[in-house]
Amino acid sequence: MIQEIGRKHLSGGTVSREGQGKTHTSKPVFSRFRDLSREQLNVELQVHTNWTDGQATVLEVVEAAKQRGLAELAFTEHVREGTSWFPNFKDEILSVTRGFDDLRVYVGCETKAMDENGRLDVSQSVLDACDIVLGVVHRLPDGQGSYLDFKQLSFDETAEIEFRLSMGMIATAPIDVLGHPGGMSLRRHGRFPKKYFRALMTAALDRRIAIEINSSYLVDMPAFLTLCEEVNPLVSIGSDAHKLSELGRCRDQLLELGVGRS
Repeated sequence: MIQEIGRKHLSGGTVSREGQGKTHTSKPVFSRFRDLSREQLNVELQVHTNWTDGQATVLEVVEAAKQRGLAELAFTEHVREGTSWFPNFKDEILSVTRGFDDLRVYVGCETKAMDENGRLDVSQSVLDACDIVLGVVHRLPDGQGSYLDFKQLSFDETAEIEFRLSMGMIATAPIDVLGHPGGMSLRRHGRFPKKYFRALMTAALDRRIAIEINSSYLVDMPAFLTLCEEVNPLVSIGSDAHKLSELGRCRDQLLELGVGRS
């Protein structure tokens, strides 16, 4: 079934959809897993502030990132298609970071899949303003303008729908990173099928999209890293930080697990 789904989504797909393309002024450079050096782990590429559901200000995050020796930082705020505050958010980041020349900072967003065809809940103007876009599954659309109730779905149903939504984003959405892959299944059931992880990694590599190693969602980090070693996808390092204490958490876990060439 996975191969069939993969063929359906990947045949004829393009990274930019009509009406949802984006331009970059600068963006992170993602490495394949086996090529990661310890220096390349020293990044934090998913951070949320008090502009949405995070606890700290932009300035507090930047100061904490510098104190923890991070080399790169991406602000990836939650957005929706009707988000109107993003220009002010970007202006604040650009203003705050002028005095932090030793820290490379990216303006980005986290946006959810709206259907299995890769449609995202984000406006073109926000995409155009971003250096990095994370595509995620947060809810499961019912195809009728609403969402399915997680409580009414089995593990198998949740995992398959999440997989299809993720494959749709990989195939056609203008994203740089597939954020917290399998996250809804992991949060609700504590697992996500290995075959789905493997298929997502393989498809994302074909599209030059990074798979996020997310220390907030992953239940079994070593098992996920074993799959990364097997498939060798492009990877993005993200703690999904909503508090200052969480900055650099994914980096630290990966270092503890021996990831990264010396």
